[in-house]
Amino acid sequence: MTTGRTERGERARGERGSSVLELMCVLLLMTIVLGAVFESIVSVEKATSGTGARLENLDEARVLIATATRDVRTAVPLTAGTSPFVIADANEIEFYGNLDTTAAPKLVHIYIDANHQLIEKVQDPDSPTRNPDQTKPPYTYTIKTPTLRMVGRFVANNAANPIFTYLDDTGTALTPTPLSSANSLAVHDVAINLTVYKTSPFNQNATTLKNQVRLPNVDYNAVAN
Repeated sequence: MTTGRTERGERARGERGSSVLELMCVLLLMTIVLGAVFESIVSVEKATSGTGARLENLDEARVLIATATRDVRTAVPLTAGTSPFVIADANEIEFYGNLDTTAAPKLVHIYIDANHQLIEKVQDPDSPTRNPDQTKPPYTYTIKTPTLRMVGRFVANNAANPIFTYLDDTGTALTPTPLSSANSLAVHDVAINLTVYKTSPFNQNATTLKNQVRLPNVDYNAVAN
């Protein structure tokens, strides 16, 4: 009788030991599986967030390039034999342009501010008609208050990665910038290179869009009315 009870007790203790070991193994396996699932969820979330950040950069870059291209294309000399450009620098441009007007040109200034925003300043001429006195400029831009607007944000261009490159009629880049008066007269096209980067832990790459703008008013020797 004693032997039977002992065997049953040992068997019961053995069964209890096996159950605890099996439970520990199951818990370990569950921990591994849950860890893998969690890592997969985090990876998917990072990929989704990264895609969203890249799309946001791309949308911002498209707005910037479209606006800059459209406005620079309107550049027009005030008089024959002059340049439409007042400033022709790497990350700053100022020019006379037929922007949203069929009358007098406007003075357009595009630059990057301290907050990495592309700003456009537009100033109307003091008078909507040309000055009849040939000894004076045909238009002046000193009285009216310019209009400022933010074209876009997160501009990452710098001295090593300029927005504007000025090309002559052979496609050769004119240097150095800011262009001299003589080189400003030789500008035939403007290449625009805009880099946008919104800081994000999920997106380490900037978005860059490029375009080359032909200046039709310079092509056909047009001058401001």
